[in-house]
Amino acid sequence: MSKAEMTGQERLLTTIRHGEPDRAPISPRVSAWLTTECGDASLSTQLAELPDMDPMHVVSSGTRNTIITYPNEYDLQDVKVDQKRYQDNEYEVVERTFHTPAGSISDRTKIPPSGREYGVSPNPIKTEYLMKSREDIDALRYVLAPINTNFDFAHADQAQIGDRGFVMVCVRSALDHNAGDARAMADLMMDYYDDREFFDELTGLFHERSMQQIRAALEAGVQFIFGSWYYNSVSAGWSPAMYEEIFIPWIREHVELTHSYGGYYDLYDDGKLSRTMEMIAGTGIDVLETCTPPPVGDFDLRTAKNTIGDKTTIKGYVDLLYVVKHGSPELVAETVREAMEIAKPGGGFIIGSSDSFREGTPRANIDAYFKACREFGVYR
Repeated sequence: MSKAEMTGQERLLTTIRHGEPDRAPISPRVSAWLTTECGDASLSTQLAELPDMDPMHVVSSGTRNTIITYPNEYDLQDVKVDQKRYQDNEYEVVERTFHTPAGSISDRTKIPPSGREYGVSPNPIKTEYLMKSREDIDALRYVLAPINTNFDFAHADQAQIGDRGFVMVCVRSALDHNAGDARAMADLMMDYYDDREFFDELTGLFHERSMQQIRAALEAGVQFIFGSWYYNSVSAGWSPAMYEEIFIPWIREHVELTHSYGGYYDLYDDGKLSRTMEMIAGTGIDVLETCTPPPVGDFDLRTAKNTIGDKTTIKGYVDLLYVVKHGSPELVAETVREAMEIAKPGGGFIIGSSDSFREGTPRANIDAYFKACREFGVYR
């Protein structure tokens, strides 16, 4: 006999607390597919088009990131900005110089068009970085926007979701779209060896800002923090030893702060996790995603369930490319069935995806995914 039907919120919280709900929550990442399928990936579209979703809807922290955004006007105290835009074949190029009381810093970015081989949300390409040496740090401080403290937008989204799920405020690690876009990642890795004082000062600046963003969200009544850590992944080039030394203390500080307010912490790393998942789980995170399997990642679901399954909730797993986009409905269903068989017992498993379902994914495969999640996810 099946259990009594739960709301999405009840289902998610029961799972995260390692109880067995009525069925495993279904919470894939869907924005890229929805954008091409429906014309937008707004929350209202997601709720209407995907009624079986248990949304764990990610929103911004609200703090403007001047490192990776290029508005026409900048509102930065005591800073004058010279910005030039022009076309270079299919790319838009943005060149900027920030004139601050501590000196001038500049960068150059090539922005590819959306669509075609670049996808619906292409990543900009930095050809010059703001941070060229330690002498630029004081100027960089002037360029960073004040920490946002108004989360009315997150509460409005939560009201729209109702009891179907939760809003999660995204707070990025010290590297994600922060130090890792202010300075080339390869240079940061060399700084770790050649100029550790510079490395610690630059990354420490952004880590402290991430802590301020978490505190601001929690004090405003936000319940879930979505920690973005994929620049820190071993897939980005960091060794497990470096991960343990540098990043694990940062994660632990994020988690402890979140838990001190009674909140939940979901850590996002869409790269390889086999060599870091146990140390990450040891920080006390509540959810680990995206748990990408081979061939793109190296996440073995059975091993993870046996080693970290009693410590953290595993979320994601289903391969968006070789299974959901390029596979058949039968392969999709079999992948979901196997994942449920391995990870569902005892709770602690949210079926999702290895990242956002991509543009061009057949609707039949999306339908097969949700059908299989409903069929094989039931607890009896």
